Amino acid sequence: MKVLLADDEGARRIRVLEQRRDGSRLYFDSGALYTHVDADGNNLLNYIAAMQRVLARAEDVLLLGTAGGALATLLSRAGAAVTAVDNWPQAFEIAKRWFHLPSQVECVHADALEFLRGTTRQWSAIAVDVFHGTEIPEAILTSDIGALLASRTAQGGLIVWNVADSPQSWETRRIVKALQREGLAPATVSVLDCDVGNTLVVCKNTAVRGGRGAARAVDDDLSSAA
Repeated sequence: MKVLLADDEGARRIRVLEQRRDGSRLYFDSGALYTHVDADGNNLLNYIAAMQRVLARAEDVLLLGTAGGALATLLSRAGAAVTAVDNWPQAFEIAKRWFHLPSQVECVHADALEFLRGTTRQWSAIAVDVFHGTEIPEAILTSDIGALLASRTAQGGLIVWNVADSPQSWETRRIVKALQREGLAPATVSVLDCDVGNTLVVCKNTAVRGGRGAARAVDDDLSSAA
C-alpha cells in the first residue's frame, strides 16, 4: 500500500492510499473508509453504488458531504448537474487530484446546515453524506433539518440520507422522524459492504408547500438501490 497523503488537522486524520496491485485508491477520515475507487475513478463501495442507483434519474443533485467525491463523480459522469458542499475545502482538492472529480462539479465550501439555510435554490435530489468518522454530527440533526431538506428539494424530488448504521439505530430513527414531521414517508434500505452495514433513508418530496402533504411510498427508488 502506498501513502499518497497523510494530513492531520485537529480531530481530522486524512489518509489517501493507493493499492500497488491494481492502482485503486482509498480515502480514510479518522479511520473510517469514505471512498474507494479504481485507477480510473470508478466507485468500488456498495453504499455509494446504491445511492447512485436511487439518484440515477435526477437531473441535478445537491450533495452534502464530499470526501473523495466518488458519488459526485458517478452522478456527474452520468450527466447530472452536481453541487457538492463540504466544510473542509481541502476535500475538493483531494477529490480532484486523487479521485478524478470532474471539473464541472460545482464545489462549495460551506457548512451543510448553513448552506441549506442560506440558499433558496432547489434541486431534483439531495443526498446527505455528512460524517465525523462514522458518526453523524449532532449539529446537523436539528429540529428543522427535515423542513430544510424538503424546502430545498423540488416537488417530487428525492431525499437520500446515508447512515453508517442499521435501520434500527438511534441515528436512523431520528432522521426518519425528522422527515415524517414534514408529511413525508421515508423508507430505509440496508446496504452491506464486506459485512459492514449502511442504511439509506429515502423519500420523495411530496410535501405541499405551506402545509403537510399526503406522503407516498418510494418502492421504485428503493428497489433500484437493492
